[in-house]
Amino acid sequence: MYVVPYVLVQTFQYQIAKDGLNYGSPFVLMGIRFLVASLLLFGLARKFKPIFNKDTLLLSLFMWVSTSFWAFGLEYVSAADSAVLCFTMPLFAIPISSVILSENPSISEWVGAVVGFLGVLVYSLALANHALTLLGAVLTLVNAVFWAMATVYYRKLRYQEPTMTVATQLFIVALLLLVCAPLNYKLVIARNFWVDLAYLSILSGAVNFSLWNGLVRSQKIGKSSTLVYLIPVTATLAQSVQNSAIPDPVSLTGLILMTLGIYIANGTVALQTNAKRLSLQILRRSEIEI
Repeated sequence: MYVVPYVLVQTFQYQIAKDGLNYGSPFVLMGIRFLVASLLLFGLARKFKPIFNKDTLLLSLFMWVSTSFWAFGLEYVSAADSAVLCFTMPLFAIPISSVILSENPSISEWVGAVVGFLGVLVYSLALANHALTLLGAVLTLVNAVFWAMATVYYRKLRYQEPTMTVATQLFIVALLLLVCAPLNYKLVIARNFWVDLAYLSILSGAVNFSLWNGLVRSQKIGKSSTLVYLIPVTATLAQSVQNSAIPDPVSLTGLILMTLGIYIANGTVALQTNAKRLSLQILRRSEIEI
């Protein structure tokens, strides 16, 4: 329910955000994006009742830091490199969830996260982008850490009203970003700016934050976080269809590893559950026959 639309929207987010930075500085572009997204959700709920408590404020703070570092990192790295570096998030989210939520990740979840990340590393070799700078890489990795923190707090707040939680978070982040806007102000009004802003605010903003919140609320961090490895898979498939070309062997190897990582973290658990259910059914039938 949550995974497919989330992945499809995220597939194009990096390129669009990179283009949007041609018209607005990170604080300005992201500040307007979050403000529009929050107002859309408040409007959808037909009420303006932000939730102010410790955990919601911490969630907002983590997302503000994550978004700021991601946007500034995009000014130094390509959209593809940014996506690859962001996909280190599960490696941070799993241990953080153990500390904050006392969720004990299974061995399969850890193995799945590591295998998926190896796939990301292999996939990145095919990009052959030598424009990656140390500063851009560090900024984007810091973003991944705080994205992991925000993801864990989504899970922690899973019993809180979801729409108001996301709307409040987006609203607070927007205020923090806009307060910082004078530090690095740039805004060029053009047609492409409105197109980029619409995508980032509506689909990649209000819709996708709600989808990610719903996904994390419904599954453990070890399972939900590894699903981000689907994004480069769908991006490559979309590019292959568009260009009518088969991905190169290195890319294919990376994609296979990422898919395998998702399966290990999520699929094996489902298989174990089904096996247990089948065993119980067999035992019950045996008891009836006896």
